[in-house]
Amino acid sequence: MSFRNRLLVLTAAAALPAVAAAQQPVAPSVPTDGARPISLDDAVRLAQQNAPASVQARGALRSNAAQVRRNYATFLPTVNFNTSYGRSEGATYFQGELVPLRGDPWSFRNGVSANLELFDGGQRFADLAAARANVDASEAGEINQRFNVALQVKQQYYAVLAARESEAAARQQLQQAEQQLAAASARLRAGSATKSDSLRTGIQVGNARLAVLQAQTNLGNANASLTRLVGSPFVVTAGAAEDEPTGTPEPLDSAALAGLVLAAPAVRQAEASLVAARAGVRSAKTAYLPSLSVSYSYNANQSGQSFNTGNLWLLTGQNPNSKNLSFSVTYPLFNQLQRETSVVTAEVQRNNAEAAARDSRLAAQQTLAQVLGTLRLAQERIRVQQEAVVSGEEDLRVQTERYQLGAATLLDLLTSQTTLNQARLALIQARFDARIARAQLEALVGRAL
Repeated sequence: MSFRNRLLVLTAAAALPAVAAAQQPVAPSVPTDGARPISLDDAVRLAQQNAPASVQARGALRSNAAQVRRNYATFLPTVNFNTSYGRSEGATYFQGELVPLRGDPWSFRNGVSANLELFDGGQRFADLAAARANVDASEAGEINQRFNVALQVKQQYYAVLAARESEAAARQQLQQAEQQLAAASARLRAGSATKSDSLRTGIQVGNARLAVLQAQTNLGNANASLTRLVGSPFVVTAGAAEDEPTGTPEPLDSAALAGLVLAAPAVRQAEASLVAARAGVRSAKTAYLPSLSVSYSYNANQSGQSFNTGNLWLLTGQNPNSKNLSFSVTYPLFNQLQRETSVVTAEVQRNNAEAAARDSRLAAQQTLAQVLGTLRLAQERIRVQQEAVVSGEEDLRVQTERYQLGAATLLDLLTSQTTLNQARLALIQARFDARIARAQLEALVGRAL
């Protein structure tokens, strides 16, 4: 063996351990760039508490609950209390002469009145039913919004994990490219390779560095999006990735999920809105019936020489007073087609609500089929890409050794490296898709799976 060949073999033997070490998987770690790690449960909890959409959903629920109490109160009479006081002074003509006004200068008036609608054609009952349905719709909407916010948080949380895994893969790619550059340079110095090999491996090093920078940029963007969703005053990031199940846990299966979808928050919200719209039609039609109401009032009057605050509250029979009890019936014979317009508007809203409820059920079934298909495909992709990564790492190891010994060309080595990089990225994307699909499934059925 010539000195030149012995040098080549020694150089290859020295480079092989470093290349083998570079081919070992690099586990992503939580970065120490100032972002504070946060668990997924804490991120979801904070986002559901701080997200504007969640705040609005809770506010809508409170408003509709208050409207139910208001509708119950319409069955009670309205009661008013009124009081007034005044002082009169001046002069008037009496038998041709201007004389001061006589009598007590201070006058007091106190009164209580009550009104109650005895019959309104059933409008109050219809309005109460609509208000209750609106509460049901708000409750379903609040649940739906909570899981939508959780889905958004999980998307960004998993984007952080994917960016971190991509950065680890890019650093591994950079290490391998640097080792390949060193090996190509050694062969070039030994005269067993061309300068083109060194230039190509240099390009690979540059591309690997760009991949690292791109992954870091993606990580920073995902951290910023996660921080905004959480509502944190400081930058947060995902904690260490855990082994998460990517499939639907037992005993849930496709049939069970199909049953859950029929009671999904979005479906419940649409169906409750339909109930409210139907009650609105009944309420609008009550305008064709007469209304009956009763009212009662009691007023007491008193006068005095001086102001006395006790007189303001005096409602006894020892003072001049008046009492009035009245019943009234109202029936609009013609109100410029307001009733007809209200009925048509209510019927249109009911028809729209029926179409929306029907479409929500179909949309939920469609989404379930799509998400389950995506989840199963992502699970299979994970299995295939894991095998592809193992095969790619072994292939790269073999090609590296053959290249060091001069039995393979640089093109063979770069092809193996590219194939391995693609398999790693495909595995990261498959894991991300499986995580997102499971989160979408939870948001669809409105419960944790």
